[in-house]
Amino acid sequence: MAAEAIDLRPTIDRAWLERAAAEDPIAHAFALWDLDRYPGRVRFVSAVGPATTEGYLLVWLGHPSAPIVHWFGGTDAARALADALPPRPLVAIVPEEVGTAVERARGPVIVHRLLGLVAEGDPGREAEDFAPGVRPLTGDDRAYLTAWASRHREPVVAEYPGLDPDLEAIWGFFDGPRLLGVVRAAVRLSTVWLLAGVYVEPAARGRGIGLALVHAALSAGRRAGATVALYVREDRPAARTVYERAGFRPQHRRLWIDAGADLEP
Repeated sequence: MAAEAIDLRPTIDRAWLERAAAEDPIAHAFALWDLDRYPGRVRFVSAVGPATTEGYLLVWLGHPSAPIVHWFGGTDAARALADALPPRPLVAIVPEEVGTAVERARGPVIVHRLLGLVAEGDPGREAEDFAPGVRPLTGDDRAYLTAWASRHREPVVAEYPGLDPDLEAIWGFFDGPRLLGVVRAAVRLSTVWLLAGVYVEPAARGRGIGLALVHAALSAGRRAGATVALYVREDRPAARTVYERAGFRPQHRRLWIDAGADLEP
């Protein structure tokens, strides 16, 4: 389809999105979740052809450092969607085939390859069998979460101070009163959960805390009847090993393209 046939619209067709999600639930999970849960923190740009929507940008405005864009759609809509990206700095999570279009539009960029992992098989023992210190966080833990996030400046931690544990699904590992690691379910649809924000303090690594946290979130998602998935950098074997031990297996690839935001997945 020629680029001239694409019409950019500052919205998303909900009926089309639901049909697309029925065919590929994981690809569109963030769009459905954010559209309903965080309408004030997202905006959409749709690339609409003569017959149907060809792709869209989900622009997440909830990160304190820069917009994070989730791109759906292939090469037919690539030029139009690339021109609709926010100005630098930004991060775009995109299909591999459109990476060049993004770099041309907003370069120079740093590119990381992401693996989309989906949990398979039996999740095994409950998290408590691995580490009794794992439990869901509540509003009473907000001070612990804020203090923990203030000690760490990694991008994966950046959104935690703005989250309300009473409204989110966050699990923490405690050693006495000290919070050492967290994970959250960033998306909790009836059919799909997406885990994110897995982080364990460097000094506490090697004790099975990350695996215990992932098991806790995975078990909760399974009890809710959802498929559980997450993303990990392809070049981080230690993290991949943790997820693979929990039963996650690669299903697809995406690109994390950093255009001046200085963030890492």
